[in-house]
Amino acid sequence: MTSSASKSKMAYVGSVPGAKKRDSDSWFTPKQFTDSARLVMGSIDLDPFSSAAANKIVQATKFYTEEDDAFEQNWQVRRRYRDKCVWMNPPYSGQLCKAAVNKFMDCYNAGTFDTGIFLVNNSTETSWFQRALLNCNAVCFPEKRISFWNVDGKAVSGNTRGQAFFYFGNYAEKFFEEFDQYGSVIIIRP
Repeated sequence: MTSSASKSKMAYVGSVPGAKKRDSDSWFTPKQFTDSARLVMGSIDLDPFSSAAANKIVQATKFYTEEDDAFEQNWQVRRRYRDKCVWMNPPYSGQLCKAAVNKFMDCYNAGTFDTGIFLVNNSTETSWFQRALLNCNAVCFPEKRISFWNVDGKAVSGNTRGQAFFYFGNYAEKFFEEFDQYGSVIIIRP
């Protein structure tokens, strides 16, 4: 018996012959992680490296698209009575990721926002990863690779790297309690 598969019902498995090459900087975060980030921080006020499609899941009050160029923005978040919170899943190509992480930490250290979480590959050998590790309040190393989503909500297979969630802010215990379900969490500064 011969069976044929419908392309419309297939998830992404590698590359489809003749298909446009996937944008290596567009890895959409699955909803459970942004929901957890929102539980820890109370809200997501800014997502600096996003799109209208990604923001349907992230639900940030404000987000910057590629056209807005987050590197040229000041990341100022306006809140009066609670913490200003930033979620970041940066572009993953080497130099852009390094620049994004450095921008995040510079803005956090300058007091532009109060609390933040970012998700990156666990590139422990890089200078930006080491800087983040030395300055964060907590970090989570998921027990398995994350199946990121494409713009249409389908999981993208082929993730070849593990990830890390870095937490900056005053709620390291809350971060631990929420992100412990995903893997090993280390509190560096309570």
